[in-house]
Amino acid sequence: MCLFVAAAFITIALSSCGPDENGGDSSDTTGADTDGMTAADTSGADLPAGVPSPSEMFAFMKVAGAKNADFNLLNPVENEKKYESKKAQSLNLGIYSADLLYCSTFGAGSNKVVPYFGVCVRMGDKLKVATSLTEKDKDRISKNAGNADSLIAISSDLYLSSFENLEQGDRGADLSLMLAGGWVETLYLMSSMVKDFEKDKQTAEHIAEQKISLDNLLEFISKYESNENVKAVSGDLKELQTLFADVQMGRSGGMTMKNNKRVLGGGAKTEITKDQFEKIKTKIGGMRTSFIAAQ
Repeated sequence: MCLFVAAAFITIALSSCGPDENGGDSSDTTGADTDGMTAADTSGADLPAGVPSPSEMFAFMKVAGAKNADFNLLNPVENEKKYESKKAQSLNLGIYSADLLYCSTFGAGSNKVVPYFGVCVRMGDKLKVATSLTEKDKDRISKNAGNADSLIAISSDLYLSSFENLEQGDRGADLSLMLAGGWVETLYLMSSMVKDFEKDKQTAEHIAEQKISLDNLLEFISKYESNENVKAVSGDLKELQTLFADVQMGRSGGMTMKNNKRVLGGGAKTEITKDQFEKIKTKIGGMRTSFIAAQ
């Protein structure tokens, strides 16, 4: 299969759907074939243990009632032209993938989703990352372009397919940078949803719980620190790890499925102070600025 040919079809299919004046998708999905509309088989694309995908983290946030989604915070697609080095391309494939999933999860509408599909296609092409979408998936995409669940499924598939192909190609350094870029962008967007610490404390607490996923991410990428680019990013993540050190972890019930719906579990809450949160948010913001500036 040509590089990201299937994903290119998505861009063409989605571009035929006009956004409404409020930025949402006005496509008529009445009678759309949603039965069996799932991402292509990515059973071999398991992320490192304990490192959730952006899709999982955004889904949790949405179920938890997180609001304040701001699509103006996304890495502009125009920045793509700056990413010439392998480091910048790998980091920003992760970042753009997280942006695409953010748009899909929080209902940005096709006028936002389409450009981010497109930039993920092109960034993946530069890195020679192929997708595993099938012809059947492509046909259903064209019929369900206005269906939010379909967009989330396909966005997740692109992310996991990228992971799988880098993994199978023994490109551990590129994979580490992509994962780091996606994780940092996800935390950046999540932390930006906390406008008022007390009112948005549940969101802040879930961000604090990523202390564990950061530990797991660092454990994974430590295997590739012989690569100077990975070593530099790992150093930044370790500095962030020290800021998480004082966060008191609770016993979270996490998110489970009940009657085909995502529900939040019980458990003791993770404790984070406003000062701790602000320091973490500032560090994440600084890392993200460096990544998108290709510094």
